[in-house]
Amino acid sequence: MKEKRTGIIFNTQKFSIHDGGGIRTLIFMKGCPLRCIWCSNPESQRPEPEITDVKTNCIGCGDCVCVCPKEAVNPLTFQIDRGKCDACGLCAKSCYAQAKKLTGQVVTVEELVNIAVKDQVIYRNSGGGVTVGGGEPLTQPDFVYEFLRACSMRNIHTAIETCGFGDWSEVEKVFHQADQILFDLKCMDEEKHRAYTGVSNKSILLNAEKAAASGKEIRFRVPVIPGVNDGENIRQTGAFVRGLQRQNSQVKVELLPYHNFGKDKYKWLGRKYDLEPLERMEKEELGRYYKVLEELDCNVVY
Repeated sequence: MKEKRTGIIFNTQKFSIHDGGGIRTLIFMKGCPLRCIWCSNPESQRPEPEITDVKTNCIGCGDCVCVCPKEAVNPLTFQIDRGKCDACGLCAKSCYAQAKKLTGQVVTVEELVNIAVKDQVIYRNSGGGVTVGGGEPLTQPDFVYEFLRACSMRNIHTAIETCGFGDWSEVEKVFHQADQILFDLKCMDEEKHRAYTGVSNKSILLNAEKAAASGKEIRFRVPVIPGVNDGENIRQTGAFVRGLQRQNSQVKVELLPYHNFGKDKYKWLGRKYDLEPLERMEKEELGRYYKVLEELDCNVVY
């Protein structure tokens, strides 16, 4: 019997209206090669399951201390020693108050498809479908390809939200199977990109060019982070996108305002959030940046 293809996700979200057309189901894959300092889903970065520790939910019952085989939970503070924890999940299972949760779930393609098809009527009536994001879907290319293919066979519109980082041989296969590509562009300057995300943007920009040449519907999305990639970077991004529009009329660009909704998650994972003092942006603040894109004659999405 053929072994079922499995992947690891950390969440699913129904009735989304922001990541592709219509009403959609979002699938969040776990694992990402980038470490963007503004990342709002830090639980998505590492590929393996991990424990989130929401201390404000803790009622001090001590069950997590009793069940932990690694003695990784402090019996006085109930704080996790990340050096000892192997994310077995026993503390999360025993935690009535849901202070400790296991983030990361192994699923099969069939299990995800069964989730998606439940809302097929809603997709059809709203022009929606399924969007695979993360984390980064390209870290699990074979699984994502098979899931997108299974959805397409059921006439479900598919989209992928990606940073575009990776070898084109793997990227192309996934891009080819998706109906729409939501492609993040962080920084056009390579040194800045490496400083703020941890990786070079050379393969990202090259993959963006190749994806545009394929004729796919692509929406480039720029998370606007004050003091990081605003200002001149917006103009450079617009010039890049405008060049791709000349060969593919389905190329568009969208700006996303910075928000800090994910900062508490860093505490839950025992990590530091480097943009702590930065306040969230309002959508109205993007107007001047959109004006720059309009002056460059870019096809913009508001």
